[in-house]
Amino acid sequence: MKKKVEVIILSGFLGSGKSTLLSRLLSYEKKRGRKVAVLMNELGKVSIDSSVVPSDIPLKEMLNGCICCSIQGELSVQLKELTEEHTLDVIYIEATGAAHPLDVLDACTHPLLSASIQIQASISVVNSKQWLEQKMSNMMKKLITHQVKFADIVLINKIDQITENELTKVKATIEKENPSAIKQAVTFSQMDMNILHDRNSQLGKLSEKQRDFNTNVKSLHLKTCAIPIEGAINRIQLEEFLEENQAQLLRMKGFIRLTDSPAIYLFNYAYGFPMYERVKSEVQVSPVLVCIGEEIIQEELEEKLKERGIVKVSQIG
Repeated sequence: MKKKVEVIILSGFLGSGKSTLLSRLLSYEKKRGRKVAVLMNELGKVSIDSSVVPSDIPLKEMLNGCICCSIQGELSVQLKELTEEHTLDVIYIEATGAAHPLDVLDACTHPLLSASIQIQASISVVNSKQWLEQKMSNMMKKLITHQVKFADIVLINKIDQITENELTKVKATIEKENPSAIKQAVTFSQMDMNILHDRNSQLGKLSEKQRDFNTNVKSLHLKTCAIPIEGAINRIQLEEFLEENQAQLLRMKGFIRLTDSPAIYLFNYAYGFPMYERVKSEVQVSPVLVCIGEEIIQEELEEKLKERGIVKVSQIG
């Protein structure tokens, strides 16, 4: 089986230091000898940040739109093209500062991508002074809070612009929003890169100031899994299962067959609403359910699906 390509998502509000971090990450991957590609999303019609990407690294850009709205489908297409056109170890996605991390993750988990990519981590970069002062609209406050809440790694950047006492306040509020994430307080986006492949790293190279709280996480905060499906699914049973597990399951999507129809459907579940879209008969797809949720464990999820009769016993394991 072909090795899956890692995907690492970079989020953070405008001016937080994402592009500087991306440049550092690309240098780090080059030293490791890994094959890298970049997918970059900007709101304007002209790309600015792409200048940090060396010419020998495959780059795809999505301009004049936000992943969370107008070009979510394009991101899935671009990811698929990158994996088909290049032999890669990792793809970095730098999302516009206006993108919601859950929507970015949602775009990365199209059923057609389930066999080729694996979400490795979501990194959120925070401008410490901006976070402290909160001089923005309520909508923007909610957005940057969610960018922190759904991250696996939170980079508290530009700490040279605030005092020690202010940094303590920033750390405390970020800890409250996301106690399970790795957190680093840094300047110029100088993240300890070892945590990307060594989740148990104690970050020994960091100063006491930088590593005085949560530096260890064993798994993604938001997890994804792909479950192959054999046979047809009872629509009512599936929707009852989703209603019972809606607190844990944020998204579910996939290609499925239903007991009340011979066709195959593209299934999407988001914000508590299931949707079914008939797939054209000439399109060849493999039935699969892709799930996104809070701390989900694939084996436990499969067992629940089996108990409800949604997934056959022979499919588990």
